[in-house]
Amino acid sequence: MGNDREHFERYRLQTKVKHEILAAYLPAYFHILKQGRKNLNFIDGFAGRGFYTEEATGETFEGSPLLALKLIAENADFAKQVSTVFIESDVVLFNQLNENIEAFYRGHLEIRKPKCFHDTFSDRVNEILEKTDGRLAPTFLFVDPCGVSGASFNTIQRVMDCDKCEVFIFFNIDGVRRIAGLEPLSNVLVELMGTRARAQELYHDLRTTNDVRKREQMILRHYFTALRKDIGAEYISPFRVEHEDQHKTSHYLIHATKHPLGFRIMKDVMWRRGHSEDQVGGLELRQKTSFIPMFDVRADLKEEILEILRAGLLRVTVFYEEWTMRPDDMQCEAAYRQALLELEAAGKIEVLGKDGKNVMAAEARRKWKGKPTLAKDYFVRLRT
Repeated sequence: MGNDREHFERYRLQTKVKHEILAAYLPAYFHILKQGRKNLNFIDGFAGRGFYTEEATGETFEGSPLLALKLIAENADFAKQVSTVFIESDVVLFNQLNENIEAFYRGHLEIRKPKCFHDTFSDRVNEILEKTDGRLAPTFLFVDPCGVSGASFNTIQRVMDCDKCEVFIFFNIDGVRRIAGLEPLSNVLVELMGTRARAQELYHDLRTTNDVRKREQMILRHYFTALRKDIGAEYISPFRVEHEDQHKTSHYLIHATKHPLGFRIMKDVMWRRGHSEDQVGGLELRQKTSFIPMFDVRADLKEEILEILRAGLLRVTVFYEEWTMRPDDMQCEAAYRQALLELEAAGKIEVLGKDGKNVMAAEARRKWKGKPTLAKDYFVRLRT
């Protein structure tokens, strides 16, 4: 447990970004689901001590438990509707967590009393499910282990079997790579993948190549297949986090949901935390790599846009909303906006007003930070 405790003695950029994603998405989730419901849940399965301390400066930062409680306390509806559960298996971290949660509650009696448990994620969540007869209220489940062990796939599956539940997972692919190299097959890998057969299949596939990138893709493919087939979570958003000091992936932050709207919103949230509005790339946080593209990384995306426009003009909302809710589409609204603006600047498409008739040149539209905007109720068509 020593490594778990040391984790809270430095507040890294990747931790900050993880918390920003959680803090930006959680209110959206609760706002969408609060109508007509008395109960919503937030379960933090690896809650830690509730805060981080930057060792060099002594500065403290709120961890996921306090961030979630703060968001809930700031909204009167959330305060009345949202129940919180915080689980921590390390006794030292738990005692600190319990003290911090109690202190927060004493200052915010308008919220429902948080529940803290000294237990493992799997044991406590399964006990909660037994007490509710497997019928949880809509729940946002945060699974954030310091390593790989304990992130039980079967427990996640049981939560996701309940209506309107979603999960946000810290997926330590660096750790998975190490565990998958052990002989014999690790029980931790079995727990992570849900079944021995699936873990065995991944174990064998990884031994067919030494290519690091291919092995990473294999791990993700197997895990995503399990989420889709066993849980029915068709919509998966993976946010890649690079090592601080190595040109390789450290871990992924994986959001899984059965609902396209949550998928679209989470991609927007992730994009804003990994990129500036006009930056190229995917859903990721680069820390070591200084990436300078040598080619147009949006080429395929632009070609797909041009291909669909050959059939005629389309309202911009088709790209911003309909396309971003396609299960295999890893682009977000900002990516489509930038691609459309670049196609317009290249003279390949033109923008029409809300009537779909009059051309609205870039210089005639409202500017944001000196650049033209592209509202969702405008139209676009191929330039002839």
